[in-house]
Amino acid sequence: MKKFLVTLLMIPLLLGIIVAPAHAAPLIDASAAVMVDASTGQVIYEQNAQQKLPIASISKLLTAIVIEDEVHSNQITGNTKVKIDSGTAAISNDPNYSAIGLQEGQSYTVRELLNAALVKSADGATMALSAAAGDSMDEFNMKLQQKAQDIGLKNYTIVNPVGLNNGDLKSLASKQYSAKAENAMTATDVAIMTRYLVDHYPQLLQVTAQKQATFFIAKGKAKTEKNLNEMLPGGKYTVPGVTIDGLKTGTSDTAGACFVSTGNYQGHRIITVVLHANGKNKDNRFVQTQRLYQMLKQNYHLQTITLPKNIREQPLDNGQSRQVTLSPRQITVWSAGSDVHKYTMAVKLNKCYLNKKGQLQAPISRNRTVGELDLSGNQLKTLDGWPLTYRLFSTANVPQGNFWQRLWH
Repeated sequence: MKKFLVTLLMIPLLLGIIVAPAHAAPLIDASAAVMVDASTGQVIYEQNAQQKLPIASISKLLTAIVIEDEVHSNQITGNTKVKIDSGTAAISNDPNYSAIGLQEGQSYTVRELLNAALVKSADGATMALSAAAGDSMDEFNMKLQQKAQDIGLKNYTIVNPVGLNNGDLKSLASKQYSAKAENAMTATDVAIMTRYLVDHYPQLLQVTAQKQATFFIAKGKAKTEKNLNEMLPGGKYTVPGVTIDGLKTGTSDTAGACFVSTGNYQGHRIITVVLHANGKNKDNRFVQTQRLYQMLKQNYHLQTITLPKNIREQPLDNGQSRQVTLSPRQITVWSAGSDVHKYTMAVKLNKCYLNKKGQLQAPISRNRTVGELDLSGNQLKTLDGWPLTYRLFSTANVPQGNFWQRLWH
C-alpha cells in the first residue's frame, strides 16, 4: 500500500459545478440512471442511483471481471477448454433465453465463451465460463460476491453469474436461493463495477466494440450474431461526437430493459447506466442513454483549473536543482450552471520519494509518479465518495547533485 504525505491547500478560486440538479420530473425515463467520468469517478448526473434494482444480464460484466482475474492469476488461459454438460446445454438451447446453441459434450475455449457472453449475452456460454477453473456454480458465485466486495460495491445481491432468476437455471439452480431470487445492484454500484472493468481489463472493450461476431457452435457449423448494443458506431442510436465501444445490455421481466454504455467524448471516457427504462419498447434503454449523452453535450462543459505554482514546483533535496516541476499543469472537471463554489486541493506525495523533512529527494526520473492531487468541494461528487484524484508526475529527469551542489542547496 502506498504511503503519502498530505498537504492541504485552500484554493481561492471559484468553480461552477452542479451535479444532477433537482427537477420536478426525472430527466431520464427509467427507474434509475447515472453518468460518470471514468478517469476520475466524478458523478456528472444521477437519478435514483442508490436504489437496488434487478440488473439481469448486466451481471455478466462481473463474471467477465472474475474470469479475467483467473486468467491474470494463471488459473486459466484464453485457450482453456470447457466441456459443455447437459445442464448448460439445456440453457444454451432454450429459445426463451439468450441462446447460442452450445452442444452437450462439445468443448469451447474461454475466449470463445467470453466473446459469446459479451456480444450475444449468451446465458449458456456464461454458465460455462463459471466452470472454466473447475468451480461449481455456487463456488463461482462466492468469487463473484468476494469480487463485488473487493471493488467497493455497497448494495447488491449476487445469485448467479448470468442474471437469470435462480429458478430459470433449470437443473443448475442453486439450492441456497429461492426460485425467484435474482441479481440486483444500485446504478451507482453498476457504474463502480464498470469503471473497475474499464480500468483493469480495457482489452474487454475490444470484444464489446464488435458489431458482430462469428461463433463455431459445432464441427463445421458457424453462427454469426449481431451485437445487441445499438449505440456502436453506425448503429441506430449513435450520438454525434461520442464514440461508443461498449458495454452491456440486460433484459428480464423484473429488470426491464437496462443498458450500461461506455464511450469517449472530448477525450474523456464516459460511463452511463440506465436501469429499467420505462415502456414496452426495449430500445428505450438506448433512447435514454442517448439523452444522457445529449445532456452532457448541451448542459455540461469541461472546467479547466490551472494548478498553482506551489503545487507544480516542489522543493527537491540532493538534486542538481532545488526543485522539481510536476504535471499536470491543468486539470479538468465537468461543470454545469452558473453557480460558483469553493474547493480544496490536497497534495499527497509518496513517502518513498521523501526525505525526513517531507521533501522530495533526487534522483527523480521523468514521468515518475511522485504523488497525487485530490480535488474536493461541496458540489463535487464521486462514485466512491472520495475526492477527484489526479496523478502528479515529474516533467524532467533530475539527477542527484554532486557534493558541492548538494552542499550549496
